[in-house]
Amino acid sequence: MKVSVILTSYNRPRQVVKAVASVRAQTYSDWELFIVDDNSNDETKAVLNAIVAYEPRCTVIHSGVTHEERAKTTRYATCINLANPKLTGDLVSYLTDDDIYYPERFQKMVDIFERRPDIFVVYGAQRVITVKQGRITAQQVRPLVGVTRSPASLIDHNSIMHRRSCFEVVPRWDDHPAHWGSADAVFFTLLAEHWDFHPVNFITDEHRLHHDSVQVKLSHSVDPWEGGFEN
Repeated sequence: MKVSVILTSYNRPRQVVKAVASVRAQTYSDWELFIVDDNSNDETKAVLNAIVAYEPRCTVIHSGVTHEERAKTTRYATCINLANPKLTGDLVSYLTDDDIYYPERFQKMVDIFERRPDIFVVYGAQRVITVKQGRITAQQVRPLVGVTRSPASLIDHNSIMHRRSCFEVVPRWDDHPAHWGSADAVFFTLLAEHWDFHPVNFITDEHRLHHDSVQVKLSHSVDPWEGGFEN
């Protein structure tokens, strides 16, 4: 089974290299990666162009969004929707440019889909790291919640994988600007109207909280589209 990954990126040239490296380090090799760049600075674009030059499984999609348009949608959801029509895999996974996958993620998840054709959505445990001034100051594991139809706010979108056929029923992420802090929860709720979320008893990814992460900006009443620069 082929895995399609959608990675959303904006102005994090060093971190996006680590995110892509975590995909390339997967023990399961049948994947494609779509990096949706939300009109980053020239340094980031140069880094992304270099990545696709040496990794044929990677494709960059440029959103071309203007500064005036940024406030009109939840950008990461908009970027995911730009990639959806281009996917060719059997399974879909998501990643942001400041997070990473652990190497066995794809294999662990694909194994479940191959054994259980009745399962359409799986998710793994997530390690959450707090970073301040370049140093890790705290970490915890977001716990699994079992088989669930109530995934909102309990599961991060970097932790899930679903069959691409789910898009035939739920064709897009809702990118209304009110959903900056909850677009994944909105999408998950729609998926859960049709399918259970099944856990993988494994830490599949690492999520980083830092001064420029969306969650931290929202908690300080800062517009999430402002900045977009790494530590």
